[in-house]
Amino acid sequence: MATEPQQAPRRDNDNGDQVSPRSVLLHNTGHTTTAPTDATLNNDSTEPSPSPSPRSADEAPQWKGAMDTWRSKTKRRLLAPTMSSLRTLSIRTGTPSTTNKWRWPTMTTTGLHHSLAEHELCALRLSFRTFTLSELKKATANFSKDNVVGKGGHAMVYRGRLPDGTLVAVKRLSQTSSSTSLTAPERMESFLSELGHAVNVRHANVARLVGVGVDGGEHLVFPFSRLGCLSRRLHEGGAEGAMPWDARFRVAVGAAAGLEYLHERCARRIVHRDVKPANILLKDDYEPLICDFGLAKWMPAKTTHYQVTTFEGTFGYVPPEYTTHGIYNEKTDVFAFGVVLLELLTGRRAVDGKNLSLVTWARPFLGSKDEVFKMVDPALGGRYDMDQLGRVRDAAKLCIHASPALRPQMSQVARMLRGEEETAAHRRARSDQSVVEVNEADCYETLTPRRSQDDLSRHQALAFDF
Repeated sequence: MATEPQQAPRRDNDNGDQVSPRSVLLHNTGHTTTAPTDATLNNDSTEPSPSPSPRSADEAPQWKGAMDTWRSKTKRRLLAPTMSSLRTLSIRTGTPSTTNKWRWPTMTTTGLHHSLAEHELCALRLSFRTFTLSELKKATANFSKDNVVGKGGHAMVYRGRLPDGTLVAVKRLSQTSSSTSLTAPERMESFLSELGHAVNVRHANVARLVGVGVDGGEHLVFPFSRLGCLSRRLHEGGAEGAMPWDARFRVAVGAAAGLEYLHERCARRIVHRDVKPANILLKDDYEPLICDFGLAKWMPAKTTHYQVTTFEGTFGYVPPEYTTHGIYNEKTDVFAFGVVLLELLTGRRAVDGKNLSLVTWARPFLGSKDEVFKMVDPALGGRYDMDQLGRVRDAAKLCIHASPALRPQMSQVARMLRGEEETAAHRRARSDQSVVEVNEADCYETLTPRRSQDDLSRHQALAFDF
């Protein structure tokens, strides 16, 4: 099988990887959807969807501040757009564009020169609602602690209710000062990154965006999910008891479909980079929604992988190549999804109280069909479908392979879970894939490992202790 020439790995801080309002707009598919952290949101809420609010001159300072931050980050590094891009911009802004010569537009009404970014973000805002700080405070009872439904590394998520009764989840980027907190430019970059994915992603298994707010900080607003995230339902249970098998299997199939879309069917390839139960929300019927695109990255068409120097991720979900070389691509998400499948199968967390990796614990039981019953969550009481159980086990075993070249693509995983791809056929697909990707695997081995960092020792132990 012919292989495509290997392209040099891109660094995570390459200019081409930066998110800008222009890149958001030019790749906009006309859809709105995306995600928070350990929030509780819902794609198809039974509550009425809030209608976009009219824009006013009072909103200009909010967006001006956002764009000032963005300009200082990117230093107005924009290339002249193509004629098709200009036509797209013309349609969205209502501004005639009949020449291929590029000029930075200005707004004389304020006496300030604004870059194209303000115009683009103004047009982008047509697809969702803009909230003022007073509206968000009223919805969340002034961001009351009683309304906190999720907490991430750099954000808090609050339950809120809009004047029309619609329940929402408000993700507020943290502004507190600490050694681990984000700076103002970093917060804005994270905000624009999530916003960029919001206007480019639409799928039944990816959480959608309701609106945003930049008054008094960066806020993202999503529909509220009453069941919360998979982590809470699976590992905490509560009054509802153990999560039933049919619900677990529904989550496995739906989440695989969502990741398949991000990796292979989205307008631009997206690597989530933080797949875990806390970032999988549950609708009332247990249909899963992938959320929290704070670490997500767009992957250019011919780029095989990225390499980073700063570790970002969650204990127990990162693969060996990431902990040693800082390598990530779609196969990073595949490994993490394999861990999620193991959690659904066993009821155990990715890392237990003794820092034992679930991958390490489960691997001996994945060798034969007879052994798998020893790892099944006892809380299920034997109530599960044998065929579905076998599919989840087989998929998990392939996803957590130590070699990224031998892990399947998410489309293969999705078909396998749906019973549309036989195990033997999938084994042949893996064999073909190993030939195609052997150069990539070799590339990983020849890369110079990152300098040893104290905060990586635990990740490396978890990744290689099997």
